[in-house]
Amino acid sequence: MFFARESCFVFLLSLIQFTHILDFMIMMPLGRNFESQFQITPKEFSVLISSYTYSAFFAGILSSLFIDRFNRRITALFLYSGFILGTLLCGIANTYWLLFAGRILAGAFGGIITSVLFSFVGDLIPEERRGRATGVIMAAFSAAAVIGVPISLEISGLFGWNAVFLSIVFISCLILLLMYLILPHVTIEKETKESNLQGLNDIVRSKRYLPSYLLIASVILGGFTVIPFFAPYLERNVGVSKDHLSLIYFIGGSITFFSARLIGSLSDRYGKKKMFYILVPLACIPILFFTNLKPGSIFLTILCTSGFMALVSARLIPAMALITSTVDPKQRGRFMTIVSAIQNLASGMGATIGGLILTVKDIHSPYQNFEWVGILAVVFNVAALVCVSKVFSSIEYLKLKQNGGVI
Repeated sequence: MFFARESCFVFLLSLIQFTHILDFMIMMPLGRNFESQFQITPKEFSVLISSYTYSAFFAGILSSLFIDRFNRRITALFLYSGFILGTLLCGIANTYWLLFAGRILAGAFGGIITSVLFSFVGDLIPEERRGRATGVIMAAFSAAAVIGVPISLEISGLFGWNAVFLSIVFISCLILLLMYLILPHVTIEKETKESNLQGLNDIVRSKRYLPSYLLIASVILGGFTVIPFFAPYLERNVGVSKDHLSLIYFIGGSITFFSARLIGSLSDRYGKKKMFYILVPLACIPILFFTNLKPGSIFLTILCTSGFMALVSARLIPAMALITSTVDPKQRGRFMTIVSAIQNLASGMGATIGGLILTVKDIHSPYQNFEWVGILAVVFNVAALVCVSKVFSSIEYLKLKQNGGVI
């Protein structure tokens, strides 16, 4: 019965993550729609993508001042309600700037929700099952690709891109009701009366947490310099049709859905650090292949994109499981909010950097210089390999401290 309740709880967290990821992910395959309707360049499109993540970054920093002062359940309900309102604004947008405003509002609330989800995991899931739980939540990325993107593209083709966001709003309202019924109350007792600003300052400046911040930034930049231009590149440079684009997301997402759960279990069994060392070099292979992909066999394209989606997302599973284990439980909400803020900042920076490197002659011509974007992504992945050993040392320090070995 206990494991059934835990599984139900983790599944609900994955549903929340699913809508948040889909709301963000669907912007990329709809990129050509935005470029055509609003007559925008790749740089302006990258602004639409990064506006969500930059907004989430600033909101995350602000919320980290007080997030550990509130019940986790209340915080999650409030943030998810704000995310729904932002997505609703996207659904009724009829201009570039109104859509831009909707992305900022959705990012301000939705971007923080991930930190609350992983705080729940850290608070309620034992360390020996944390990798599996993380894998289930991270599988929401795959579910968004398998189910969300193909269906959303069909909705877009039938009713227009605005209907996609309105559909997400409808689903999210149902999930909000489930959150109200299922989410447990989790309140962290504070041992000290330190000010919010002092508590934030201690966590941000802590040398023990710095490797975690550098790790998440490197991992995100190692994928997000490429990811925002995934679908537009396939359409512009590789000649992939809308139908084949849906197929690519379906197949790649299906593989990632099962591989994410497998990676989570393997991380618990063989060690999160070891799995990260294996997955990062493997992920660099499809990154380089994808950013040099040319028109040709659809089978080769699907093989390359599936490897890209599975391996690039897989790196996050052991990385996040390691990061959630580095922090004292009394600081976890605030710490994970900062981690999420850095993750969003890195996502925005990745989109911005990629948009600055890419050039086009007009809104219909192929991207140029995408191979350099791939090389830069590999450099960030190498940096992540350097950071992970120091994160592991932080975990060992915390275990020693909790066992009374550090004064």
